[in-house]
Amino acid sequence: MKNNRQKEPADFTPDVLGELPMTIAKYALWGGVAVLALSLLAIIFLMNVAAGDAAKAAQVATNMGMFEKGIILGPILIALGSAWLFWEEEMMVGINVIIALLVFFAPVWLPLILQNAQPETSNPGVTKGYEILAVGGQIYVGFAIAILVGDIVTRVRKRMVYGTKAALLKYGTNIKEESDRKNVFMGKCWQLPFCRKFVREKCPIYHAQRTCWRELVGCMCEEAVISAAMSDKPVSKEALLNGSAIPRNNKLTDGQKRQRCHNCVIYNEHQKHKYKLAMPLSMIFYGIVFLLFRESLGGWVSGMMTGASKKVNQITVGTVKEIGAGEYFNQFLTVAIILVAFAYTVKLIEHAIFKLKI
Repeated sequence: MKNNRQKEPADFTPDVLGELPMTIAKYALWGGVAVLALSLLAIIFLMNVAAGDAAKAAQVATNMGMFEKGIILGPILIALGSAWLFWEEEMMVGINVIIALLVFFAPVWLPLILQNAQPETSNPGVTKGYEILAVGGQIYVGFAIAILVGDIVTRVRKRMVYGTKAALLKYGTNIKEESDRKNVFMGKCWQLPFCRKFVREKCPIYHAQRTCWRELVGCMCEEAVISAAMSDKPVSKEALLNGSAIPRNNKLTDGQKRQRCHNCVIYNEHQKHKYKLAMPLSMIFYGIVFLLFRESLGGWVSGMMTGASKKVNQITVGTVKEIGAGEYFNQFLTVAIILVAFAYTVKLIEHAIFKLKI
């Protein structure tokens, strides 16, 4: 017997919402790649035509307007589509940055292909082509940096909330946070939310005001601590205070004990605090670097670009002329370099705290 029950509108909603954004993102990504590639090829071809026939230069400059929107729209579609499809994938961020820089630095490498189309020329067709590429490159770099910043914010937020991935933790993963304990910033193990009250009351580490990761023994990894907490065996106040009651496991090496700490939810909470401290410090550091050394960094970027341009001029035996970068260009590139440096500093801190467990 057939089931003639009509589906409710809600039955269709999950499929539509699940597939539609993904489909749009795929079309946006590959459509953007096609638009950018075709627009680039068309502009390069027209620049070559203008460079070869000065009489056609004015008409070529007018015709380039048709492809200007493609140079602007293509990078936007690629950036948005790839961000939706491959968010949190490091390769996605890197590829967007690389392609953006290729478009951005077109005046450097394009003259190697079009030797007659130099950036410093009075030919309106060639000049228009470089202007369009410069605008497209700046927009693409802007979106690439926005994706990079968004990726940083997402990673930082997740690390601050979860720390090490739960799958990599071994000790205390099923323990709930204790409601009677405040999460003291950079506090000791017994000041963190996973310290259980029934253990803490007889915990020698708590009474000695020490930390489990310093003593390499704790309530999540050492059976002796739990046994002592559950037994009625009295422990002298002196032994509790001086730390002599802290159990020692001589069957394990210090390295093995540290490995237990690295896989513990309490130590993971401690690492999250370190991360929360390191993030604003690194932001403040790069903010100070930018404010105090902005002019010096701008001069360094300008010198780097001038040096690279001279090198290309020497390699091509004067075929490619030297290119001068403007003040806006230098400042834009300086900010981009600072943001990229900060992004990789974040990844370095993340690796040190959650991978190396420093």
